[in-house]
Parts: sequence; structure tokens; C-alpha cells
Amino acid sequence: MKRFPRLFAVITTLVCAGAAHASSGEAYDPYVNRSAPDIALSRYETGELGVVMNSYNRLYLYAAWRGVMLGADGIKQAPIEETGLLRAIGNRRGGWVDASDGAGGYKGWEQAVSAALHKPVPELPPGNSLTYGYVNCPLTSYSFAITTLNGLAKRSDATPERLAAWVSSQRQVFKTCGDDLNATRSAFGQPKPVIPPPVELPASEGLYWRQMQQYQIAAAAFYSEDYARAAKLFAAIGATDKHPLRGWGEYLSLRAQARAAVYVAEDQRWKEAQAIRNEGPEAAAARLAAQQRKLAVIQAGVTHILGNPELAQLHEASRAIGRSMQVYLTPTLRFAELSKLLDDPRANPYKDDHLGDWRVLADDLLRSPSHEALRGSAGFVDWILTIQQNQPAHAPAQWQRYVKDGNQPQARVWLLASALLSPKLTPQQEQAALQVSAKAPEYLTLRYALARHYRLTGQADKARALGDAVIAGPALAAAQSNSARNLFLQERFAVAVSPADAAKYLMRAQALDLDSDTGEVAKNRQARADIAADGQRWLNSGLSAADLLTVAAQTSLPAAWRARIATAAWMRYDLLRQQDAALSAAGKVEQLSPALASVAATYRKLPGEAERHHTLLLGALHYGLSPMFQGYAMENKPRQPEETLADMWCKMPSKAGADYMENTEAEASLPTPSLGDTATRDKELAQLSALKTATGYIGDAVMARAKAQPADPDLPWLLYVTVQSTRGGCLDEDAKTLSKSAFTLLHKRYGNSGWAAKTPYYY
Repeated sequence: MKRFPRLFAVITTLVCAGAAHASSGEAYDPYVNRSAPDIALSRYETGELGVVMNSYNRLYLYAAWRGVMLGADGIKQAPIEETGLLRAIGNRRGGWVDASDGAGGYKGWEQAVSAALHKPVPELPPGNSLTYGYVNCPLTSYSFAITTLNGLAKRSDATPERLAAWVSSQRQVFKTCGDDLNATRSAFGQPKPVIPPPVELPASEGLYWRQMQQYQIAAAAFYSEDYARAAKLFAAIGATDKHPLRGWGEYLSLRAQARAAVYVAEDQRWKEAQAIRNEGPEAAAARLAAQQRKLAVIQAGVTHILGNPELAQLHEASRAIGRSMQVYLTPTLRFAELSKLLDDPRANPYKDDHLGDWRVLADDLLRSPSHEALRGSAGFVDWILTIQQNQPAHAPAQWQRYVKDGNQPQARVWLLASALLSPKLTPQQEQAALQVSAKAPEYLTLRYALARHYRLTGQADKARALGDAVIAGPALAAAQSNSARNLFLQERFAVAVSPADAAKYLMRAQALDLDSDTGEVAKNRQARADIAADGQRWLNSGLSAADLLTVAAQTSLPAAWRARIATAAWMRYDLLRQQDAALSAAGKVEQLSPALASVAATYRKLPGEAERHHTLLLGALHYGLSPMFQGYAMENKPRQPEETLADMWCKMPSKAGADYMENTEAEASLPTPSLGDTATRDKELAQLSALKTATGYIGDAVMARAKAQPADPDLPWLLYVTVQSTRGGCLDEDAKTLSKSAFTLLHKRYGNSGWAAKTPYYY
């Protein structure tokens, strides 16, 4: 439910908040949507649930509850409304107006004024927020003003003076709502200024023009929060025969009355909230009675409008006002009423925006200290609270209760809740989950729970068999959910039997968010395939160099990723001074990476270990190569010399499963499988972790090169890179000493070089 219907925007008085997207501050998992499905809502609300997450927003959980209660056939036949769930969820962008939209609305208004008055568009003073599209008035207010002005300019009795007077009044309305043409800085955090209403036209002015201004004066009163006056002014417009805006008068008067019924001055809101928290039963009853009297007045106004066929276009908006006042004035009563209506899954939850109204109330009431008292208001409320509060004991008890009672719909939803909350299933739950049809809305969620259950209980063979069947099966394909597929890939990866087997499950297509306006996945968006955090961690600390080459040989992986993995193995062998293995790995890189073919070929042809090692370090600097797997594909061209840093690796992990800059927290990764030659892996990790960071390791190598090969033409640049690399990032304890030493040598020996000129400081 919108707090006030969209039609109210035509009075140019509904204030919109802010100018940018809000940020929740939560870590973002690019592979699994954890707060909302990545399935189009038009499919999700008809039972195509994918894998439901217990972290979903409660309305997505309600849609899942309804789908499972009705079953595959029932939900397809249940009453729905196009974009019903999207409307119930509300503004998915959090109520923020995009700055580009705001700029367009304001620009269109000023262009219309320029055309009507034959004057240039005024320049905004520096610092005015309208310059950047940060508008406070709703965009529809600008579009209404543009349409009205264009109509006025076409009238036969329009004069420059009349048009200028109307524009002046409209500017005053915009100023009252917060958009001041002459403001020099944002008013955010400043006391709200008192803006005088538009000056009334004299009685000698034409009636039509005075009536059009009456509307602006009423709108200005609304913006200034003088709702009682606004209600009277709009009511007068509605009661005036042949008034050009009569059709809006009674409705807008009702809107002003509704605002007045819930209005509390900003400096009194905290006091009122405290008083409500501390009130006793008698005071609470008196307040409720007063609220009900206000609601009765609003409902009478709604009934009057509904009885007027001339206002048919405003009937739905008027009913919405009545519903919104039920929400604001009698929230607990309305919550109980809506919960009872929504607890019947066969009913249409979108009728009169029941689900949207419930959402508004639930956002407040289910976060209050007394929310447990509301659990019994409806079965679905108990179900949602159980899931969101992570109560694994309650869900199985409810499931057993309904199984015993023979209530199959309730047994299905509580089995789903048990699967969402319990890492391990009882034998009875396992059997019930296995018997669920592949057509059931809950099928994929329960299959995912079974895969997790088998992994955690040491039944890896069952986990692999189930995972392979689902990944290759029609149900997952039909879901069209990258998020669901990635969850199964993650589970299957965790129980892999060999490096080659694990490689099949490394690539994950990123999950796509729904379009905020349509609820659908944007048609022009393509999911990018990457190796997720669990795979990156496994490649970095779970394999020996030889096993890395085994993974790089798997043709199921894209060539760019195979090249990156093989390069990591090549560098590890070289850093470990295993020359024969390094030469062989270089050959693999030469085959897999056209970009690195010349570097790898040169490396293989050089006769001595020292020169090969130096060549590889040069290649690593030029191309950003690392013994640690990087979460991006191979670049096709080297880095710019001036921008090159020895930043390719930090301190490397010392034991299997240790993190190395992977996004494991956000992606909620599972433990990685321990596969391949683990003894060799552990030995190699111990040696690699003893090495310095890239800055320290390459810096020391450069200083040694300068001593052994002072005529090397690359040395001025290498010393420049060494100094620049010590500015920040991953550094060793002796980074300052290294920085000064490289700086001193660069200026002492190569002071006339361009690289010395570009190195005025050390760090």
C-alpha cells in the first residue's frame, strides 16, 4: 500500500523524500539473492519459488507460504493481480527519486515557463540543489504544472500578465514544498522556513484565472502543513458549480482531512511517542476511541464521494484513503482484520491492497516489543515469525502437529519451515521431503535442504547423487534462478571427490536483481559467470601447484580462467624454486593464454634459473600476475608503466582453507573440500606463506638485481615501481627501509632518468 494514492500527486503537494538510492549497508552476495528472489515476481507469486531463503523479506515469505499451502495446481488457479506482489511490496527503491528524473522534471517545467512567457530559462545560483535534480516536490507535481500551463497558454483570454501571475503563484507553491529557485544551498538540516501563500488575484481579475489560483492557494496551505485550511479551501472548490477543478475539490479536501487526522508537529512527535509508550489501559482506550471518531469522519467522506458517479475516477483513490486511515488510526485492529483475511490462501491477497496494507503495519508492529502477542493472529504470521526469528524447535513441533491432524497444507508449509531452519533433518522429515513432487512449489527448497543434510551428516554419496540429479534436472532449469542453481553448485562443490570433479562446479552465474519498476529481470541484462568465494579460497589455499594444473586442464572451465589458474601454478613453482615443474607449467600457460604466450616462451628458452625468475617477475609486474588466484579474467594487454605496482599478492595463506581476500563473509561460503595431494599442498603453503608480500619480495629482488646487473635498462623503472608500491596496500615490516633504499639508489645511480624525476619522495 502506498501511504497516499498516486492520484493525489495532481494537486502538486505530495512531498517526496531525498534524491538518491538508500543503502542498507549489508554485505552483498553477487551469487545468491538473500533478501529477495531473483525470479520474476509474476512467476514467483504463482508458485515458482526456486530455493526460498529464511532471510527473505516477509512478503516474499508470505507468497511462498501461500504457494505451498495451495500446492502446484491450486496456486495456478488462485486469484492474482498483475504486479500485485510488486505493488504490495511498495517502492523497491525505498522512496528515493533518481536525480536524473528530478532534473528532467524541473527542466521540463522551466522550459514550459520559458515557452509560455517568451523568456529565457533562468540560471540557478551556485549550490542550488535543483541543478543536480534533487527535488523535494513530487515529479508528478511538475508534470501537472506543465500540463496546466500549456493549457492556459492556449486560452483566448491568456495575456502575458495573467500567465506570469499564474507562474508566480506556482513558483510559490514549489517554494512552499521545498524547491526554491533562488536558494543558494541545500536546506537540509535547517529549520523549515515560513513561506507566505501566493498573493490572491484582485476581484477585478477574470473568474477563471482566480479559480485556477484558488487551487494553488489550497495546495500551498497543504504544503505548509495547514491541513485544516487546505481542507476548507479544497472543499470550497468542490462545492463551486462549474469550477474548472471542481472534480478534484471534495477528494482533495478528504486528503487534507486525512493528513490532519494523523498530523503531529515535528517538535511534538517524540513526546507523543513517549506518552503512548507509557500510557495505561484507560489512556490507551481513550486514545483509541478518539482515533475511531476521526476514522468515522474520514469514512463518511469516503462514502460521500463513492456515492457521486461524477467522481467515479476518484472512487478507488478515495477507498485507498479510507484504508490508509484504518492503518494509521487503528493499526492493531486493522492488523488483526487483515491477518484474518490473508490467512485464507484461497482469497485474493491483493484485493484492496490487503497485503500491502498488512506490510505497512507489520513493518512496525512485528518489530515492537509486544510482537509475540500478534503471533496467534494468523497461522501465516506464526510461520513467518518462526522463520525470521530462527526458531528451529517450533517448526518441527508444528509440522508433527499437522501431520498428526492430517492437515496436509499446513504440514507442507511447516516442513518447509523446518527445512529452512534445521541444518539436519529427522528421519521422518527426510522421508517426507523425499516424497515431495518435483512439481510442488517447495520442491527445490526441500531438495536443497536434503543436500545440506546429507553433507552435514557425512552421507556424501547421497549428497552427490542428489546434487547431480537436481543440477541436471528439469526443475532447476525451469526455475530460471541463478541464485538457486548457485546454491546447489556450492553444495555439490563441497562434496567433490577430486580436483577434476570439483572444477565442474566452480563457475557461478551472478544472480540478477529484479527491475525496481516492473519486478522483472531486465531483458538486456546478462549474468556474468565468475568463480565464487568458495572456489577462490579452494584455489588459493586448498590445492598443491600440481593440482592447480589439473584444474586448469579441465575444458569445462572457460579458457581465460584456466589460464589464470595455470599462471598461479607456474608462479608458485617458480617461487618454490621447482624449476622443472615451473618450465612445464610455463608450457601450459603458453598454450592457454595468447596474452602471456611470449612471456612464457621466453621464460622456457632462458638457460639460467636466475634469468627465468627475473623474467617471470617482470611479466608479473606488466600483467598483474599472482601465485594467488585472482577473481577476474586475464587482461589482454599489459598495465601502463606509470601505473604499475608490485601489488599482485599479499601475505599468502599458511594452511588449507585459510581465507585470502575472498568475499567469504558476504557469500556465506561452505567449507572447501580437501582434495588431491594434501601433504604436498601443506608443505607448499608453509613455504609460500614465509615469503614477503609482492611489494617486499619484488623490491628485494630489484635491489639484488641492481647489485648483480647494474646495467640492466629496466632498473630505473623497477626502482620507481618499488618506491611507488610502498605507499600503501599490503606491506612488510621493513617497507619503509625498502622505500628509502630504492629511492636513494634510483636518484644516486639513475638520477638523470625520467623515472627518477617521477619519484620525488619515498614512503
